[in-house]
Amino acid sequence: MIIGILPVIVGGLIYLTYRTDSLLMFGWFNKIGLSDTVDFLRSNTHLQNLPIPSWIKFSLPDALWLFSFNYILLILWNFNVNRQSAFWLFLAPAIGVFSEIGQLNGIVPGTFDMVDLGLLLIATLLPFLSINNLKSIKLKTI
Repeated sequence: MIIGILPVIVGGLIYLTYRTDSLLMFGWFNKIGLSDTVDFLRSNTHLQNLPIPSWIKFSLPDALWLFSFNYILLILWNFNVNRQSAFWLFLAPAIGVFSEIGQLNGIVPGTFDMVDLGLLLIATLLPFLSINNLKSIKLKTI
């Protein structure tokens, strides 16, 4: 479970530390009394001065969350992939990939980014590849 939860925490910390405070979540933190804690994290000069590539700040968090989602689902379903689990395992990746393609075509608000698309595809595959024994995944067609 740690492998499933840790990426969510890392992605959240990246958002808290490096993303614009105009995001909706910062208003939520203010309402629940966490704005001082968030401000402390965001004002840390050591963190702010780290030479972190933009793809880590802007693309990696979504990929980490997608990885966690699928990894935890695989754990919950005991690594059984069938019609019901496949729907849920590919729902989040489909939303992510199609929203990027929608941004490319101007259907979805935002800016298309090939790095986002690449990381989302990697994050979709990694939960399946990270399992110690790939033969432990039981594919069922019925």
